[in-house]
Amino acid sequence: MSLKPSLIYRPSFLLLAAFWGAAGCFFYIKYVPLVASFQTIFIPILALVFLLTALHFSWGTLLFIFFLPLINNLPYFFGLFEPFPVAPTALVLFLAYFLGWLISRAISKVRMSVPVSLTKPLILFSAVVAISALITFFRFSNFFPILSDGIYELRTNVIGVTAGGAIMSLIFNSLNYLTGVLFLFVLLSVEQPKRFIKPVLGVLCFSSLISLSFGLFQCFHNKMIGNNPISIRSGLINATFKDALAFGAYLAIIIPLLLGAFLAFRGLIKWLSLIIIPLSFYMILFSGSKIAFLSSIISVLLFAALCFPLWLKRVKLNKTHILKSKILLWTVVFLVAVVIIGFFIVDEHFRDEIKNSQTYLRFKGLEHAWNYRMETLWKMALAMVRDYPLTGVGIGGYIIEVSNYAQLKRIQLKSESAENYVLQVGSELGLIGIFLVFWIGWEILRQMRRSYSKLLFSDNLKFLLIGAIVAIFSFFLNIQLHSHIGSFEVQYTFWLLVGFVFWLGRGDEEREEKVVFSKKFIGLGCLLIFVFGAVHLWNSTHSLSLKSRTERLGIKQEFGFYQLEKTKDGREFRWTGSTGGLTLKIEKAIMVIPFLASHPDLQKYPVTVDIYLIKQFFKKIRFLKEIMLRHNIWQSIVFSIPEEVGNEVIVLFKVSRTWNPLQTIRTPDSRNLGVAVGRIEFRDLK
Repeated sequence: MSLKPSLIYRPSFLLLAAFWGAAGCFFYIKYVPLVASFQTIFIPILALVFLLTALHFSWGTLLFIFFLPLINNLPYFFGLFEPFPVAPTALVLFLAYFLGWLISRAISKVRMSVPVSLTKPLILFSAVVAISALITFFRFSNFFPILSDGIYELRTNVIGVTAGGAIMSLIFNSLNYLTGVLFLFVLLSVEQPKRFIKPVLGVLCFSSLISLSFGLFQCFHNKMIGNNPISIRSGLINATFKDALAFGAYLAIIIPLLLGAFLAFRGLIKWLSLIIIPLSFYMILFSGSKIAFLSSIISVLLFAALCFPLWLKRVKLNKTHILKSKILLWTVVFLVAVVIIGFFIVDEHFRDEIKNSQTYLRFKGLEHAWNYRMETLWKMALAMVRDYPLTGVGIGGYIIEVSNYAQLKRIQLKSESAENYVLQVGSELGLIGIFLVFWIGWEILRQMRRSYSKLLFSDNLKFLLIGAIVAIFSFFLNIQLHSHIGSFEVQYTFWLLVGFVFWLGRGDEEREEKVVFSKKFIGLGCLLIFVFGAVHLWNSTHSLSLKSRTERLGIKQEFGFYQLEKTKDGREFRWTGSTGGLTLKIEKAIMVIPFLASHPDLQKYPVTVDIYLIKQFFKKIRFLKEIMLRHNIWQSIVFSIPEEVGNEVIVLFKVSRTWNPLQTIRTPDSRNLGVAVGRIEFRDLK
């Protein structure tokens, strides 16, 4: 295949690849810590996945699936916790993988197939997520550049989450939904999918076994290695996942899938599955996820119930074969039961290990956990749906608004997810979002039925299909008590299962028919998106706006400042970054502001500070003065503003340049410092 005709054949994919690459680079610089030791390992993995996917799509997909469960705790080995803005490594890995896929499509003449049944709801849902993200971004940025001249770190809720944190939440949540949809479309572009299933399962078995082995290492040797502070404090094991709950959810999904693989295949996959299944049951207890443990038990029973009639029909009611079938089918269940019973009864060391950790207490507190969700998290989500029924509070907005709602309801609550996927979607995307999610779920169920009817009773892949169906059911159970919004590895695993369902229902030579949208669907879809966007824009400029939230909840807007400090003589001050703002009530006609700049090259390159007075939440901006600081001494600047006495305003400081003490003079201070602002005083006009 020559390169030139291929590039001409798919120029649109080249444009998409250029856009995706540029956006991905910006995202990487913004949200991935540029720590040399971490980058030395992470960048080669990304480059390898990208290059292999671009050159050989199938191999690149296998490599992506292999790394998917393994790299999520990579930042923890380098101490990259808060306040580092650590992007989920599984998300960054997908960004590299999808870029490679776009390149591979650009140099390939093979037509891409798409699932006809899922295309309509997925496109509408993606459009709703994108519109919600765009409008919510403008809301959190105070409608930059229309209203504000910059994106300031304004406080968005009562516990002090700033605009930067809120924007990060909406970006991560939007990408969680959108990249999951993209991953499904990529999986459905695989040629001869049934032949691809076995290599994918083999890779998934190896990576899962590595993850479980590292979990055992944490369990018996050192819980702190590769673990995050929250899991460490709770005495939980995260293995190679983002956190312990994500680890538990993954195991609950993988157990029924590998049960199907155990019955569908022979050889290495069969025996790897036999090792991984009981080991997963054992390790799930250390994840502390009650719903994951429960859903894994239910999924095994459901798998047995669905497979047993299939075995009966296969052996045609032959008693000898029925007996063998029963033995084979219940062997795995028996092994799992032995592991669980032995864990609690036989081995005293294991029992003590659980009781010494907080896992035992977490399983014991089922009633408390249920009540907490019912009376707080779900109650707040339902309140958001009630207040904004069509559009919700915006994508990524639940974790921001829940503390605001809690204060209005006088409930002690920190920012958390809704711990329920449907309520999370409803609180952020309204009833329209819930409708589209149920539509997508309905189409997945229809495809399960179609795939099951296409596979013959004699085809062993029917067991694998049952395993994938039960694994999806296990995922649905998990998301009733935990949304797993932040766990990209769990979300991608779910879409991989959906891909299995479609692969198993399609022949190797069968191609999806071309999707044709009727004029009625296009018209109704555009109307739906327009109504959603218009209503959400109205809410975002009125009751959900930062101005409305600030006034109603009494939020004191202070942004761009570091913590309070004192000089040796007792003077209080705070350092700014490149910008800083303070909410003040003008008490008297004269305002005095002390300033200090400490840049080492201050005399050669003076620092200028522009000072503004902002009224009515950026509707009126008044320039006060530009000052120039040439010496490393405190200077008090006097402003006469008698017309503002009694008003509450925001005083905004814009510094011409910052400096970093750690990088400049090797002082252990990694902050980017602008100027120091002392205590502001007011005096009478003389």
